[in-house]
Amino acid sequence: MTVNRNFIFLILFVAISSFFLFWAFNNYMIYEQKNSNESLMDVYLNDLAKEIKKNKELVLTSAVLISKNDDIKRCLKTNNKEDCIKYLEKSKQSLVSTSLFKDIKIHLHKKDLKSFFRLWDLKNSKNDSLQDFRYCLKIVKNEKKPKSCIEIGRFSMLIRGVSPVVEDNEYLGSIEAIIDFSSIIEHFKEKDIKLYVLMKKEYLSIPTKVKFKKEQILKDYVVLNNKIEDFSFLDNKRFEYTGYEKKSNYYLLYTPIYNISKEQIGTYVLKIYI
Repeated sequence: MTVNRNFIFLILFVAISSFFLFWAFNNYMIYEQKNSNESLMDVYLNDLAKEIKKNKELVLTSAVLISKNDDIKRCLKTNNKEDCIKYLEKSKQSLVSTSLFKDIKIHLHKKDLKSFFRLWDLKNSKNDSLQDFRYCLKIVKNEKKPKSCIEIGRFSMLIRGVSPVVEDNEYLGSIEAIIDFSSIIEHFKEKDIKLYVLMKKEYLSIPTKVKFKKEQILKDYVVLNNKIEDFSFLDNKRFEYTGYEKKSNYYLLYTPIYNISKEQIGTYVLKIYI
């Protein structure tokens, strides 16, 4: 009986020890996998931040260079739109020819924060007021310093470089160089990663010059990607913070988009296949 009892205790001890060893090993593997995933996600987030910064610097540099031109100052002072258009069309071609941009939009603003004209939409230039939603322009006017920002305007949420046009310390207006997120999307596509740029749906009343397709409009967001596909996997989600979640064969990595006033206006979502 004593032998049997000792044998049973030994079996129980081995079973319990094995269970705890398996539990500890399993937890260790989960911990290591989590660390590995988080390190990988940090790499992608840093890559995204680097691309955004690069594009913001490019449009800002472009705006600053254009703002120094005497023709721009003269036409803002005299309200002569034709002279500005001729110069800005040449400036745009010079920027495009550098291969830094596939497309760049140029917007000139008057000192009362009204649109003077949008170079890509000359037929519809109506000097509309930008006062209520273009916070970046207000800051540039108040500080008389160039700024880069991501902001929602009449033509969607875009990457913008804004520079004041100043002569003898007098603020005459501002010039804006604008690009979309296409180059950043293409950057990740080359790595077999999909980047989706989402604008919060609550701001849909601002981009009145854009006709979004029904596929782009989700419950809480509007997908700004030009290429239409099945966006249903992004629907019914609230991407409020930076985080990631694992799906069947991919990860969704997301991080907020803030405007210059530190308000979250959208979200970047990376779809990373396993």
